[in-house]
Amino acid sequence: MLNEIADSSILAIEELKRNVDAAALHRAVEMLDGARSIHVVGYRPASWVAAGLFDGLTQLGCRCHRIVSPANSALRTVSALGADDLLLTICFSDDDDSAVRVAAAAQARKVPVLAIAHRIDHPLAGVSSLFMAIPASPESKFEPWAARMMFAQALILALEKRRAGQQ
Repeated sequence: MLNEIADSSILAIEELKRNVDAAALHRAVEMLDGARSIHVVGYRPASWVAAGLFDGLTQLGCRCHRIVSPANSALRTVSALGADDLLLTICFSDDDDSAVRVAAAAQARKVPVLAIAHRIDHPLAGVSSLFMAIPASPESKFEPWAARMMFAQALILALEKRRAGQQ
């Protein structure tokens, strides 16, 4: 089983490397760097990526908040955000629209939304300033986490390099 998961993770990472839009990744880093404060939300299977992004952004000294409350409560948090803030929304599920509702509320307030989801036609694409997809593998119901965490790490490391003047 370990070899199967490792092989699947390697394939997912290779697929990520081939398919990530470098210009979109650059724009995502610009959005993170330009935000007064970053509010990270991710429910259910996306919660661990949201936690990793929150931790990395906090380590970089970003003014960062993690929204862990249910969507109805999160909407109150979003109501206090402005155009110089950023909502970073992650969703890897099709059976819960919480992240989409939170992103739509932010968009309605003119808050920039950086969204990451598991498929290109995800509803987050329609309620975000910048949308990036990390497609799931059709072979398994349980997608390896490696590619998604690798993407989160790439965002954090690219932001770190940008701030150090290396990008």
